Amino acid sequence: MQRSTVLIEEKNESQVKIGILISATGIGVFLASLDGTIINISLRTMKDSLGVSQSSIQWVIICYLLTMIAFTTIAGDLGDRISNKIIFQIGMFIFSIASLLCFFANSFTVLIIFRVLQGIGATGLVANGIAIITRFTTEENRGLAIGLNSLIVAFAITLGPILGGVLTEYFGWPSIFLVNVPVGLLGLIWVQFAIPATKPIQKERRKADTIGSFLLASLLTLIVFGLSIFESDVISNANRWAGISLGSSFILLVMFIFWERRSKAPIVDLAMFRNRRFIIGIFTAIFAYMGLCVIIYQLPFFLQEIMELSQIETGLIILGTPVAMALSAVVAGSLSDRIDAKYIATIGVASMMIALIVGAVFVTFSVPIWLIVLIAVIIGFSLGAFIAPNNNSVMSAAPKEKLGVANGMLSLSTNFGFSLGTALATSVFVINQNFFQRINGGDLGDPSNYIPAMRVLFGVFAFIMLLTAILSYFRGSEDRKNKR
Repeated sequence: MQRSTVLIEEKNESQVKIGILISATGIGVFLASLDGTIINISLRTMKDSLGVSQSSIQWVIICYLLTMIAFTTIAGDLGDRISNKIIFQIGMFIFSIASLLCFFANSFTVLIIFRVLQGIGATGLVANGIAIITRFTTEENRGLAIGLNSLIVAFAITLGPILGGVLTEYFGWPSIFLVNVPVGLLGLIWVQFAIPATKPIQKERRKADTIGSFLLASLLTLIVFGLSIFESDVISNANRWAGISLGSSFILLVMFIFWERRSKAPIVDLAMFRNRRFIIGIFTAIFAYMGLCVIIYQLPFFLQEIMELSQIETGLIILGTPVAMALSAVVAGSLSDRIDAKYIATIGVASMMIALIVGAVFVTFSVPIWLIVLIAVIIGFSLGAFIAPNNNSVMSAAPKEKLGVANGMLSLSTNFGFSLGTALATSVFVINQNFFQRINGGDLGDPSNYIPAMRVLFGVFAFIMLLTAILSYFRGSEDRKNKR
């Protein structure tokens, strides 16, 4: 009788039409993805409005990403235990309310607190969106549904820079948060009517690795925090606290490894890191996303503070990166089925290095706009060429029974790469900006201090991409016969 009930439940769950299913879950995925790029264009205006430094304003982005790292696994487990639909709706409600609170935030500290709350809501959306799609599709139409879901993510990431520029320029930076509220509440209502109830999954119910999640989030936070405060003008003895943070992160790393090796349901399966293609794929993903931060995070400051472009003009320039990334990812993904990933992915990262070298050499006070656009497009095109083959390589290197874990590791590498890249870009830039001020005098924002610091930043990240390209090439060749 119980078996019959399960079969009836599974049959009922497969009856939702693709259009209705994607329109319902897609709203939550759209909001979570949009929030990743809509804010970058507004950071300079936000920094001036709140009266904080660039070292501080980066935490508007970092705290959101680190929160997702810490809670995504827990949110997914809660969906399996309680209901994927209910946790998805709770996440959307929290995200919407947190966005409204961000709109009314009158200080930097309050804004950071609400951004963390917003990140918690986003984890409910990200962790359970694909789960709902999986439960209400069959093997015949699941690929189409997931593909449409990915298309929504790409559209949201592409729309972010333009929408952020328009809203900030005409309505002020708080408006970028307010736009989430009506969309989120509409999505909450639509999910209620469009998606049937999802019962707890009874078989193979996985316990959340709460301690592992806490240790991982703590050590990643300390790494990012340590890198971000070397030249802080707010914290006294910043260098000492940075050293303490980085040292503490090493201790937490040892504790995390010790715990994960003994956990029955680890958040990170350490055994998978014995595979060279897997571990190199994960680490090169982290480094590649770090390189993207020069364009997505640091370049908007340069365009608005030195070149005096508007938020809309800045958004149009940055738009070239996600558009080029989406286009090249499609082509590279197809090629990765026929050409070894170590060649395509390595060429992609090497192309990022070349674009960053161009920035290091030619970025001056009178740099033509077309060259900045070209650098942004090449970075996006190169990263897109890297992502699909690298993801393909990682997933094909993972054991068949652990593909979900491998996919989670790729998501983790993305968020951590953005967080680490943002912190490192800020640290490198501020350190060199202060260095050139001591030599040239004047204010930190003077072109004589700002531009050399920007060129050094491009050079440092170009060197990181060089090391990443070398590492990517030595991932080893794939077994084309047995590749899944």
